[in-house]
Amino acid sequence: MRETITQVSNNLTEKWTNLPQKQKILIGVGAGVIFIAIVISTFIFTRPQTAILYQNIDMEAISQITQVLEDQNIDYTLIDDGRTIELNEADINNAKILLTRENIPKGTYTFYDAISTNMTTTESEKQTRLLYLKQVDLENILMDMGGISNATVQLNVPEEKNSFLASKVQSSASVVLTLQRQIGDEQIEGIARLIATAVDNLKVENITILDSDSNVLFSGDTIGEITTTDQQNLKNNAEQDIVKKITALLSPIYDEVAISPNLILDFDYLEQTSKIYNNPLTDSTKGFINQESTTNYDATNIGQGATPGMDPNLEPVPEYVMGNENTGEYAGQTADYNYIYDETISNQIKNLGSIDYVNSSIAINVTKYKVYDQNLLEDTLPEGQTWEQFKLANEETIPLIIDDVTIDAVKKGAGLENVAIMGYEKPYFIDKEPFKLAPEDFIPYIILLALGGIIVMVMIKFKKPEEEVETEDELNLDDIIQVLEEEEVPEEDSLQDIELKEVLETKEKIDKFIDEKPEAVAGLLRNWLEEDWGD
Repeated sequence: MRETITQVSNNLTEKWTNLPQKQKILIGVGAGVIFIAIVISTFIFTRPQTAILYQNIDMEAISQITQVLEDQNIDYTLIDDGRTIELNEADINNAKILLTRENIPKGTYTFYDAISTNMTTTESEKQTRLLYLKQVDLENILMDMGGISNATVQLNVPEEKNSFLASKVQSSASVVLTLQRQIGDEQIEGIARLIATAVDNLKVENITILDSDSNVLFSGDTIGEITTTDQQNLKNNAEQDIVKKITALLSPIYDEVAISPNLILDFDYLEQTSKIYNNPLTDSTKGFINQESTTNYDATNIGQGATPGMDPNLEPVPEYVMGNENTGEYAGQTADYNYIYDETISNQIKNLGSIDYVNSSIAINVTKYKVYDQNLLEDTLPEGQTWEQFKLANEETIPLIIDDVTIDAVKKGAGLENVAIMGYEKPYFIDKEPFKLAPEDFIPYIILLALGGIIVMVMIKFKKPEEEVETEDELNLDDIIQVLEEEEVPEEDSLQDIELKEVLETKEKIDKFIDEKPEAVAGLLRNWLEEDWGD
């Protein structure tokens, strides 16, 4: 194997040495082009992907983060006026771990700092430090959430008194968030409940959350109530639901469907209680007797009674003619009845945000495309008319007549009676797409072409040529004798030595002649053989 490699290397070196200077330059230029193409392709297809570590943060935090990254030899790039840090995607997780370990960009106050006290530290100061640590922890938790770049938390936790008569004052919290994007009401309420759970004696009603533009995101005193924002969100959700239903209904029929709903929602609060009484007896105007009370009384008077009053009558008392004044009797009876009836009590609370289907309305605009493909129609155009002229002649939009079945389907699908549908037929022209190649699209073709050229050149230069037997002019014996005579040496004194020397010299000359002109010798032998074969 080693000898083969050496032999191939020697052959390549010999071939390269025998190449003309011009071909060497061409091969060098081609190899350089291929190398540059490979380098460019490698750079394009293997360059690392980048990702954002922190976005839109203050310069103080930027300086802290970049210091840690430089200490750990992590490459980074500052964009957006130096307020956003971009890293290689492979380094993101490692950078986050390092920054969390260093408590950067915020949250440098630790539990160790909170409990580090001395002899002069009071209990109130300890509680204040722990409260500040709670604020820092909550800020870090909020900044780790998606969509929040910065958070400031202020806690108001009153000191609990030991007095028996002192009442326990409730805690409160104020939060300011710097948002990277808009977050939903459910997320805001979740943040409020998180803070309420983390702080002692803190209720959700005592939490206020603002954004960096002073917009109120959450106010605890309105929890449970439907605010103006909630009303608008309910309306938007209801309208989106209607739009989805109508779109799903009309999309298979029309190419474009534009829907504009106007839903009226009733947010008036109404709680109504009603009682209904029914007579259980069909043949009576009275109900069942629930309670009955009867009282009987009588009285008997014997003798004449004195004049009522405390003092005697001073004036003469008038006398009247009466019957028997000595005795009198009286008898009577009283009855009380309590009747009961069937009673139905109903308590009705109107659902807030219900849709007023009678007064709500919806408008729909549908479009159908009439497609004109240049590839299909260009050959069928009248003689002399161009494709642009055809487009100008057919560019008008034509109104469509919407059938009653479609309108009725929309009414039933949306649950609305006030429905208006407009339809149009719109031309849609498909032009021929010209064949275009971007500059970077040529790179693979250039690489393939260069590689193919190099391979062809190598195959041509290093391919073994077929052995060709050239027919030299026939040599006769006179030519051989002439060659021998040109290189004769002077005669020696001894005849025997001369003959031996002549034989040796003749043999050497013949060998030399064979080495120098093997083709001529081969032709001579072939002629001799052909002459012998012919004889």
